[in-house]
Amino acid sequence: MRLKNWKNLFVWIFLASSCGSWGCIRVNAAESPNQDLASKITSLTTTQVSDRACQELEQLEINSLCKQSGELQSLDSQAKLYLAQQTPEITQPEPTPDPEPGDTQKQNDPPQLESQPSNLPTSRPDSTEQLLNPPEINRSQRLERLRTLLQQPKQPSESDSDRELGLRVRLKPLEQQPLPLQPVSKFKPIGYLQGRVGYFQTTNIFSSKNNPTEDGLIISGLTLASAYFPVGSKTYLNGSIDGNIIRYLDQSQYHYNQLRFNLGLYQQLSRRMYGEISFSNQQLFYANNSDRPNSFKAGDRFLNENSLQLSFGRRDPLSSRLMLDSFYELSFNFADPQSRSRIINSFWLSLNYYLQKPLQVGIDYQVNFSDFTQRDREDQFHRLFAHLNYRISNSSSMNVQTGVTLGSSTAQNIDFDGWFFSINYNLQLGRF
Repeated sequence: MRLKNWKNLFVWIFLASSCGSWGCIRVNAAESPNQDLASKITSLTTTQVSDRACQELEQLEINSLCKQSGELQSLDSQAKLYLAQQTPEITQPEPTPDPEPGDTQKQNDPPQLESQPSNLPTSRPDSTEQLLNPPEINRSQRLERLRTLLQQPKQPSESDSDRELGLRVRLKPLEQQPLPLQPVSKFKPIGYLQGRVGYFQTTNIFSSKNNPTEDGLIISGLTLASAYFPVGSKTYLNGSIDGNIIRYLDQSQYHYNQLRFNLGLYQQLSRRMYGEISFSNQQLFYANNSDRPNSFKAGDRFLNENSLQLSFGRRDPLSSRLMLDSFYELSFNFADPQSRSRIINSFWLSLNYYLQKPLQVGIDYQVNFSDFTQRDREDQFHRLFAHLNYRISNSSSMNVQTGVTLGSSTAQNIDFDGWFFSINYNLQLGRF
């Protein structure tokens, strides 16, 4: 009886052990596919995170290019002002009137400055090139890059393994650590110093009707100019000081020096048009002593002129590289001696073609009408000339002009007819 009971006990122990082993086998078999599924889900999560990051980077690049393309088509003229402050465009020597010698008193009389047009020829009116940007030559390349990027196939939002398993995995957004704020200090110059040297040659240096004289001028000088300071949403204030040394090649008795101050208020009227009110003062001084006694001495001032100018400028693009610039100025000049006081109406047209980014060529037409207020005299003259502007580097540039001048005056001894040639080199010496 006892033996039978022991046999039954061993049978139950064997059955219990077999059931436990079978249960362990079932548990291991169940855990195996669960581990495979978890592994696949983890892999899918990583894949979709990578795909989404790529898509976001691609979208950011497309948005950046689209923004650049839009800015190329609608550049604000105010941004052009700040660009001109950093890399000032070509500026020519300021007005340097030329004297006319008398027939019998060349050594005693000062230069007859009213006989010469008030401005030496330049490629365009002062500051027009600084205020209005040249066309963007690389615009077509940027647009082509944008088209190429848009045509590239995008990454699929779901992988093939997602569709096979029928799973939709909700990704937890990645936590982005805030970047430490670091102040970025960017140098913004408030002004610049620029040097220049130029040569001007003409067949009628004194605008004489009876005795035309061919001679040349060598002009060298410095300009200390401020940046355009905003005083409103589209209003800017700027100023400059110019000093020039003017020397004749042959008529050395008429050498003189020039000092000029200018203060201007610029107003943006539209995307393509601006207006400006400016005040300037120029003073001319003898550079040499007269050979005759009781005559002028070096350093004596022979002209002090205050001018109030109202001007309007406009730029119209005719194509991607061809621009038409127009400029009008009304100037009231109050001078000492008073015989130099006058009112001047000036109109300027300039057709410019940008061959390359640093090279520009064009044709200019200028007409001036002068009405002297203290005597009975009226002048008119016309200039037609071609110009070439070349930017050598970010701090230097060169300008060449050649053409003809036509005009007359109610004064009997004045005639503006003649041809001219000039070349100028400008170098930015520093910004501050």
